[in-house]
Amino acid sequence: MSDLRSFLERVRTERPTDLIEIDREVDPRFETTAILTKLEAQHRSPILFFKRVRGTAFPLVTNVCGSMGRIAFALGCPLKDVSARYAAAVAAPIKPRVTLEAPVHAHVAVGEGVDLHRLPALVYHEHDSEKPYITAAIAVARDPETGHENLSVHRLMIAGRDTTGLFMEPGKHLDGIFRKFRRAGRAMPIAVFIGAHPAWSLGAVYSGPLEEYGVIGGLLGEPLPVVECITQAGLFVPARAELVLEGVASPDELIDEGAFGEWPGYSTGVTRAPVFRVTAMTMRHQAIFQDVVSGHLEHLTLELPAIEHRALSHARAAAAVTAFSVIAPFTSVVALDKTSEDEPKRVMDALLTTDIQAKHLIVVDADVDIRDLRQVFRAVGLNTQPARDVYVYPDEQGTLLDPSCASAPPRTSKMGIDATRRLRPARPIRPNRVPAGVLDRVDVTELLKRWP
Repeated sequence: MSDLRSFLERVRTERPTDLIEIDREVDPRFETTAILTKLEAQHRSPILFFKRVRGTAFPLVTNVCGSMGRIAFALGCPLKDVSARYAAAVAAPIKPRVTLEAPVHAHVAVGEGVDLHRLPALVYHEHDSEKPYITAAIAVARDPETGHENLSVHRLMIAGRDTTGLFMEPGKHLDGIFRKFRRAGRAMPIAVFIGAHPAWSLGAVYSGPLEEYGVIGGLLGEPLPVVECITQAGLFVPARAELVLEGVASPDELIDEGAFGEWPGYSTGVTRAPVFRVTAMTMRHQAIFQDVVSGHLEHLTLELPAIEHRALSHARAAAAVTAFSVIAPFTSVVALDKTSEDEPKRVMDALLTTDIQAKHLIVVDADVDIRDLRQVFRAVGLNTQPARDVYVYPDEQGTLLDPSCASAPPRTSKMGIDATRRLRPARPIRPNRVPAGVLDRVDVTELLKRWP
C-alpha cells in the first residue's frame, strides 16, 4: 500500500544516499532550514528525517520531493518520463475507494482535546512571523454548488490551541470555494491531511477540471483508500495519511497572517486570512509529521509536473508546442514547431492571460534545448527585434506571491518574447558548422593521449 511510510522505507532500502536520519535534537526555529540550506549549497537535496524536534514528541521529515529523481522513483518511471506519466494519470484518472479501515483514526482528539501546539510546526526565516507554520498541509474542501471535491496545498499559521490562519491565494480553487460559502453566509467545512506519498502531493497540485483524488489514483495506478472525516461529514481524507486536522473556515473571522517567506524566495508580508478552527485532530500510531521547507528546492520541484502539464495543455491548444520549462520564478520557456509567424503570439496569449503565475514567457524554436539557458538566450539575442517581438500585457491578474505586485487584489503586467527564427529571414542564415565527415574522423580521446 502506497503511503509516506512505505515510500520512506523504499528509499532507505533502494536509495539509501537519498535519506539522512538525524538523531540529535533540532530547534524548530530556523535550524532545519539552515541544515537544508547548507546541503543545497553542496548541490545535495536528500530527505531529512529528524527524530527529535525540541518541544514535541513527533519526528519530522522534510524534502521528500526535493529532487525530480525521487519523484520519478516514486512514480516508478524514468526521469525523462515524469511529464508523460503525469499526463497519462490525468488522461486516465482512477476514483478513490471509500474504506472503513483507517490507520489515521488510531488516535482521535476532538473539541477541547485538540492542541496544535503539540505539533512540530516550524519558523523558517528571520523575517517570518514569530508564529510557527505547517507547510505540507493538503486541504480538502467541497464546492457547495458543484459538489466537486478539491485538493490543494496550503500553509497554516498556528494562532492558538485549535486555530490557524489559512492562506488562500486569490484566483485559486480553494479561494473560489471559500467565496461561495461566504456569499451564502456559511462556514466552509475543511480538512487538511499531513504525511503524504509523493504521488498524493503531485496529484494535489493538479489544476484542471478533474477531481484531484482521481489524478492521484492515476499516478498510483490504483484507487486511493479514503475515509470520511469524523466531525466534517462529506469530506474524505486518505486513510493512511499520518495526521488530519478537521474543522471549518469562518466566513467573517479574519486574522493577520504572515509575514512568510514563500517559494519565490521572498516574504509575502502580512496578509488577512480566514481563521481555520479545528474541530478534530486524528493521527496514526507514532505519526510522522511532514514538512516542506518554504522557498527551497522541494517547494518548486513538487509543483513542476503539474505546472508543465497545465502549461502544455493551454499552449498546445494554440500551436504545435513541443516542450515547456520553468527557468525561474514566474518565468518560463516554450519550444514551438512553428509553421506560421503568428503562432508565438497565440501561445503567449494562451499562457499569459490564463495562468496567474505566468509572468514572463520566452518562445523558441523546437531545436533549442530549453533547459540550456545559453541556447535560450542565444535565440533571444539572434532572433529577437525588441520593437517587433516583445509583447507587453499591461493589466493581468497576478499573485500575492510576486513581491513586485503592490496592489490588492494583485494585478501585474506580463511580457512575452518571440525568440523564434523568421520563416522567411531578411537575409540568408548559415549556422557555423564543421563538415560532418571531419567531425566523424576526429578522435579527441586519441589526440589527448598524445598531448598529456
